[in-house]
Amino acid sequence: MQGHGAAEAGEGAARDDSGAAGREASVVSVVESWRVDSGRVIAHAAHRERFERSVGELFGDAATAHPLLWSGSPAGTNTVDADWRRIWADVFESVPLADSWFPRLSAHLAGEGEAGGDRVLVELALRPAPEARPLTKLVTRLDERRWPTVKGPDFPYLSEVRASAAEQGAADALLVDDRGVITEAAHGTVVGWRGETLVIPDGRRRVPGTTLGVLDKLLAMAGVPRVEGELRADPLAASADRGWDELWYLNTLHGISPVSMLDGTRLGLDVARVRRWRPRLEETSAVPLLDGRPSDGRGA
Repeated sequence: MQGHGAAEAGEGAARDDSGAAGREASVVSVVESWRVDSGRVIAHAAHRERFERSVGELFGDAATAHPLLWSGSPAGTNTVDADWRRIWADVFESVPLADSWFPRLSAHLAGEGEAGGDRVLVELALRPAPEARPLTKLVTRLDERRWPTVKGPDFPYLSEVRASAAEQGAADALLVDDRGVITEAAHGTVVGWRGETLVIPDGRRRVPGTTLGVLDKLLAMAGVPRVEGELRADPLAASADRGWDELWYLNTLHGISPVSMLDGTRLGLDVARVRRWRPRLEETSAVPLLDGRPSDGRGA
């Protein structure tokens, strides 16, 4: 696993989804990515559902009136008409069953000079995954996103704020509103622990987190209380005032990565709690089936 300091802000941060900032600087895109370890994925169906729903929300009739344009077929690079089932089957076939990968799907309107005109073009980038980051350092930045509940359209802005965070030795930027209340991180969900209760930020200013969704179900089955509440990004305030004793950074690439430092202040960490829930989250991984349902990897 990566170390702290400059290394923590380096490879893992640079290779999350920052590659989206190139063409998306001028083209509005929906993006979805997930970690694959030896063919197994955590919450594959949730990633699939979120991507399809976001494409429909952002592109409307262009995503439903005509077949999607698909350029990720393992059979070749030519763009073809496809439906979601064909796309996910091709993605499943493209990702190797050995080693760790971080595939990325993106969707945007095919513009002038691209086949299909104003139809939705879906593309696949297959990338090796870096090692999961055990701890995460964050610095705060004002949340100025235009599409806070959709993953992808704000990537140019998010790439900028995370680059500025990296200059301060942080792995990611913690986004806050004008009152200093946490919304999420540039490339992850941030939740808090207040005693033995999980505190989740308001969902109106964050992408629905797939990792959080799985963790939330695991905690509910174990009877762990959870509430929706405000988390203030002030590590020097009393825990009762800021609303948390501990912060966790969650995403598909790094899983559970406790926040070890915020704006240069070291934060407390319940090691026993991390050691309890990190493997439980990882145990939910499964080999996706072509119809989108997960397999437990032990046969039919």
